Amino acid sequence: MKRKKLMALGGLAPTGEMFRLAEQDILKKREEFGPDTYQYEIYLRCQVMNGILKTAFYLTRDLKIGAVKPVYEVFIDGKDRTFLTWDVIHAKWRSSMLINLEWSRYINSSNSYITAEENEEMKKYLGVTADGYSGILDYQEQLREEALTRKHRRKTESWDKVMAQVPAEPKDWNRWVNKHGIHQNYIFYDYVRNGAHTGYCTYCEKDVPIIKPKHNAQGRCKCCGNKIQFKSRGRAGRFFTEEEMMYLVQKCGEGIVVRQYSATRAYLEGNYETPHISCREERRYVYNADLEETPYYYGRYRFQEFRWIKGEKPEAGFGYYQYYRSKEEKLGSVYKRTLPALSAGFLRKTGLPQLARKVDKINPREYLETLRRKPYLEQIVKSDLGQLAWSVINDGRELVLTDSNDFAKALGIDKSRMKRLREHNGGFVYLEWLRFEKLRENNIHDSIIEYFERNHLSPGDLDFIIEKMTAARVCNYLKRQYHETGRSPKELVSTWQDYTTMASRLKMDLGQEQIFKPKELIKAHDDLLVLIGSKEIALQAEEILEKYPDVDEICQQIKEKYEYGDKDYMVIVPDRIEDIINEGHILGHCLHRSDFYFDRIQTRESYILFLRKASEPDQPYYTLEVEPGGTARQKRTVGDKQNADYEEAKSFIRKWQKAISRRLTKEDWELAERSALLRVKELSEMREKKVKIRHGHLAGKPLADVLEADLMEAGRCAKADSLIVEPVQEGEEKLCVAA
Repeated sequence: MKRKKLMALGGLAPTGEMFRLAEQDILKKREEFGPDTYQYEIYLRCQVMNGILKTAFYLTRDLKIGAVKPVYEVFIDGKDRTFLTWDVIHAKWRSSMLINLEWSRYINSSNSYITAEENEEMKKYLGVTADGYSGILDYQEQLREEALTRKHRRKTESWDKVMAQVPAEPKDWNRWVNKHGIHQNYIFYDYVRNGAHTGYCTYCEKDVPIIKPKHNAQGRCKCCGNKIQFKSRGRAGRFFTEEEMMYLVQKCGEGIVVRQYSATRAYLEGNYETPHISCREERRYVYNADLEETPYYYGRYRFQEFRWIKGEKPEAGFGYYQYYRSKEEKLGSVYKRTLPALSAGFLRKTGLPQLARKVDKINPREYLETLRRKPYLEQIVKSDLGQLAWSVINDGRELVLTDSNDFAKALGIDKSRMKRLREHNGGFVYLEWLRFEKLRENNIHDSIIEYFERNHLSPGDLDFIIEKMTAARVCNYLKRQYHETGRSPKELVSTWQDYTTMASRLKMDLGQEQIFKPKELIKAHDDLLVLIGSKEIALQAEEILEKYPDVDEICQQIKEKYEYGDKDYMVIVPDRIEDIINEGHILGHCLHRSDFYFDRIQTRESYILFLRKASEPDQPYYTLEVEPGGTARQKRTVGDKQNADYEEAKSFIRKWQKAISRRLTKEDWELAERSALLRVKELSEMREKKVKIRHGHLAGKPLADVLEADLMEAGRCAKADSLIVEPVQEGEEKLCVAA
């Protein structure tokens, strides 16, 4: 609309009836707590002029004093579907809707006046059903919605073009989901006194013979051979299978699409033969010829419509601990009937079809992502090294290959060892032992290598002892110690290495077999802990200081900021490394035996502080691990415990946090934010790895849960979005409570 032409349109003066009604109107109390209002707050004049609907808005208060100028004039072009508002008071054009203009009080159709004739003219012109003010507002909102839709459509059109290339699901898709995508199957039977002889197998979809079934017991179907769970019809009730992932890989334009589904079965009481199958497509990953990925997810776009949206789907959750699927949860069955055509075309040089046909579950997206970073993955798969491929994909292993056209030589082995690797379906650890064997020119029996691989022990893990003992002797020693102690080989190796380190500190002759290979490893280790005593503290501190040269200085730097006390308690900062070692010895936790605490001090991720009773300032009470912002990660006393008496000190810790927050600098808060992010990453990884405490009074509990419950956060919180989780090695002792 041209503004000059709009201004040239004739005016809409208030009528005598409008003046009369306004003069008679008086302010009335409408609600108990509401403002005084008129019966009519505004008066409208409407008329179509030169194809334009012009509406003038008059306030009652203005008409009462005889004013003939409106506050607003709204112009609507029904043909071009646009509107403009002339602000008479401020003499300027505005594009706002009526609801966003400045009014003295709330306005709607019930307290606005318009003649019946002009109201009908307005409704007919705009094609609305509401009267007066509301009719015009409805039309404006409709135009805004259309404009927003056009704006979104400009963005989504390219998405829709890609999604239009995604083929339909195969005709047998639903049956495949039920038979091969969902792995849980059951045999339902009717209880009889002497034991049922037949039951309905959900995979076979018929009655099959059974022998003495027990409700919820595991077994195998005698007809199809699948694993099943027995369910008594009288006790099964209503239940669901666990949600499982599955994948459909299809050609999409010039590339492919990997479609990710989740599915489950619902069994209703009394209708177990025809379960309801729920299969939901969650994500699509489109790949071009360079294996570049474009993700899409199905969700609500801009609070308007449900559709396929370009980008990664936001995970459900809040704060640091957002919910996300673990690597294991993302593994799923792959629909195999589309693979032959793809293996001859787009996926010919990937190895994905070959691996998907051999394994029960895989994550095609993770495979292709790994292949982009590690092109040698294709050759591993096509060399029939499935377990090695699994190590590279899921364990994040990085192979170092030499430059050779012979893949066995590139792996650092020869053809005979390549054959052994393939025959035993060896993974990364198996390959490391074959490399070690070739380098030493000393064959190691396959059963020994298999033992090390089962227990995740590579040659590097045994560096401290492998020069003194053959692999076979190490294997036999670990088996005997496991039989006597029940501790895992991985844990025994850690204890063994700790033992040899302490023996070296005490200048013991590690050249003698009875020293480097004690008969009772755990007892020998504990004996050295006692022997190392205070005379060894200085030597230990010297070794720590060599690795972490700034620890003493940092302790001195933070004293003024972090020390605080009242009449009951006090927090003090250790003067030097020796104080920290002493604290660990006296309270009997692993503080003095875990280098990573000193590493955290060195990097200023966290500090070690001492909580003491004010009446006994020299007596160790609780050891605190705190972040630079004052968040307390751990509070441990004798035996690595947190006793009931700590509850009495909690209020003091809060008081201490508040006191030091006033002393912290911008640098301290930046360190605090980084520390919080590192903490969240560590907890997320622990949950993914399902790390549990191995022994002590908290044995068996998830380590992440214990640590999270132990947190006392203070001050500002760091954001934990888009975390990149780095792996925690299995068996690694990360915190006191795990030791």
